[in-house]
Amino acid sequence: MNAKMKSSMWLSGGVILVAFATWIYQLQEGLILTNMQNSYSWGLYISGLAFFVGNAAGGLVLTSSIYLFGVKKLKPLAKLGALTAFANVTAAMLIVLPDIGKPQRLLNLILHPNFMSPLVWDVIVLNLYALASATYLYILMLPELTGRLAWLSIKVDNVQEFSEKWAKRLAPVALLFAIGIHVVTAWIFSTQGARDWWHSPAMAPDFVSVAIAVGTTVVLLAGALAYGTGEEYQEAFRLLGLIIFMAVCTHLFLMMNDLVIHAWYGSGETQRIMEIAWGHFVWAHIFEVAAPLIGAWLLLQPAVRRSMPRLSFSSGLLIAGVFVHRFLIMPAAYNNIPMTMTPLGLPHTDWSLPIATGRFFPGMSTFIDQYRYIPSSVEVVILLGIVAYALLLILLAIDRLPILVKEKP
Repeated sequence: MNAKMKSSMWLSGGVILVAFATWIYQLQEGLILTNMQNSYSWGLYISGLAFFVGNAAGGLVLTSSIYLFGVKKLKPLAKLGALTAFANVTAAMLIVLPDIGKPQRLLNLILHPNFMSPLVWDVIVLNLYALASATYLYILMLPELTGRLAWLSIKVDNVQEFSEKWAKRLAPVALLFAIGIHVVTAWIFSTQGARDWWHSPAMAPDFVSVAIAVGTTVVLLAGALAYGTGEEYQEAFRLLGLIIFMAVCTHLFLMMNDLVIHAWYGSGETQRIMEIAWGHFVWAHIFEVAAPLIGAWLLLQPAVRRSMPRLSFSSGLLIAGVFVHRFLIMPAAYNNIPMTMTPLGLPHTDWSLPIATGRFFPGMSTFIDQYRYIPSSVEVVILLGIVAYALLLILLAIDRLPILVKEKP
């Protein structure tokens, strides 16, 4: 283990401990420590869920596609893709715990599941996806499970042939799971008819395109950090850059298509939503469009792919843009109360119906018709802890398992 990896592990472990202590504090005091309210019940935690699920889906889409379509140039990155998929999907499951306030409430999903709810199917798919990504990673590692790891291997005549055969057989199933995990997550939002900002059939394919873009970027960045930016891997990185750019373009088309339809629709509810989206958060929206597009375009440039600092900056820019995109799922849906009333004598006029915030602060109204949410420090620390967990898991796996076996792309 080199010094940089060891330092990264210690730093990640420290952040995890701080985040865990913060979560215990939140458990004791309640969700009052967050800045969510009755009117704004999903915030940074659910944005993190969508972000991690996207990273996970994109990683396994890439890995399964390598064997499904025979893209041999990308084979050195296959295990990294499966590993990042597993780390991110378990991170997605962990981020749900602080969001629900009382973790024991998850028992209700097991004891009293409502199969008409996308939430139940999301829990099922997340667990199956974690199992699928772990199984796929195991199959890919089989030929290198020797020495101290030999006890983990399967006793077959030709381990290499067995691994290749089952990697190809499981590729369609893994690809189906990878797409399904993000489609079901998108359905949680798009089936909420009362939230006009989410209620769109374009959300599921848009989620998938974003997942492919950011998940592939995570694998590209991990591959560059692990293998370096030498010439022998440039063709693999070039293919990943093309996949990322096309996925970002598809995402921007779907997003803009949805925005145009919302703007054209013209109802009072829609106009209020557009005012929030492009009024209060205009710079964030510009960033969520510009950052992924610029980052993806930079990754197409050979000079960027050959330079570790430039590649890291371009990848980080794209990932940051996607995270802002995930966060911006919330404001236009929650900043405006979706309950309205028509005052007497004012036809064609809708007023937002004030609702209780669930909080009481001296000098402030308990009833509101609009609320601007900014994550609290507790939410930020806990999210950073989940990010640190995913990073630590990847580093530990790379250090202890045959993830980075050198083979020609």
